[in-house]
Amino acid sequence: MFCLGNGLFMFGRRSVMNIAVLFTGGTIGSTLAGNVIGTKTGAADGLLDTLSCVERDGHVEEITYQVYHPYTLLSENSTGLTIAQLAQSIREVVSEAKYTGSAKVALGNKGEAEDGTSVFTGLDGVIIMHGTDTLAYSAAAMGYLFGDCDIPMVFVSSNYVLTDPRANGAYNFQYAVQFLAFDCKQKGVYVSYQNGDGIPRIHLGTAIIGHQPYSDEVYSVGGMEYGHYEKGTKCFVAGKMYYAWNNTERLTDRPSLQAPDHWDAPIGLIYPHPGMRYPMNFDGIQAILHHTYHAGTICSETPEADKFFYEVANRKIPIFLCGMDADMVYESTYVYEKYGMIVLPMASPVAMYMKLWLLLCSGYSAKEWMTKPIPGDLPNFSI
Repeated sequence: MFCLGNGLFMFGRRSVMNIAVLFTGGTIGSTLAGNVIGTKTGAADGLLDTLSCVERDGHVEEITYQVYHPYTLLSENSTGLTIAQLAQSIREVVSEAKYTGSAKVALGNKGEAEDGTSVFTGLDGVIIMHGTDTLAYSAAAMGYLFGDCDIPMVFVSSNYVLTDPRANGAYNFQYAVQFLAFDCKQKGVYVSYQNGDGIPRIHLGTAIIGHQPYSDEVYSVGGMEYGHYEKGTKCFVAGKMYYAWNNTERLTDRPSLQAPDHWDAPIGLIYPHPGMRYPMNFDGIQAILHHTYHAGTICSETPEADKFFYEVANRKIPIFLCGMDADMVYESTYVYEKYGMIVLPMASPVAMYMKLWLLLCSGYSAKEWMTKPIPGDLPNFSI
């Protein structure tokens, strides 16, 4: 059994699946002019022509694509309004499909696929082409907004423009389609990305951590990737923590989240560093997300700390601590209880930022919901 480049296939079972592809710009949607990278609408559309079908164990999925261009920008320019626009575009695509189950249709012969559009109703998946700079933020936001959607979604990006031989965008796209066709067993939003080791990985959208400086590699918090494909094969190996995991049915109580309605977030972000000074301007701040050093610690002897935390408490601004491992406690961590800080479960700091933002702009109590698992959270998200 084999699949030809023009979409024809021979032998075996076959069916058709329908995938919506949203192009939003980013490096994967850019071209190189001299040494300057700039977005160009349609720059990545050619990827779809390279993959008209996928095959596994004698079963061929012929792919049809619905193409959308909701906006085109470099992802570093993303704001709350960009996230809202992406969410609205996805919602419209999904709403149009009005999914009534899988759109996959078994084909008795090739002619059935060519007779009419009735075969291609509904959606089997959504692929979002996105830049790498804010990939973690958008994937986390969509992970929470669409964590209980019946149609799985996968973010695809590229470390270099697609014409660069170093680019991984084509691989990320190919394995995103492979994942949707054969290996996606649960609701959710995912990320397909191949690092420099050549291993294609699938991550839960809310598990992605921010990039390290000078690196385009993508990792899940605590190494908790959803799964990976064995190098050079189509064999998918699921992460152990995701076996028999249902990320929505286990939740009887869940918030109805809305996308941001303003370009900026009403959140104060604090990162510890030697010689730090705590900010004393709280205008427009509804909550604070305080990061820690890798050991889950902050400087407990910063002279301004008492004044800062007193003012936060006086204004009834909740302050959440992100990065503390409950199994490791240092002397300096006593200040968390002293200052009334709410310690969050192990999670991606980026995801906690987006979860907090979405809760606030949806009118929910952050103190009540930040420590509760909601659709999109990791399987082990609990205090």
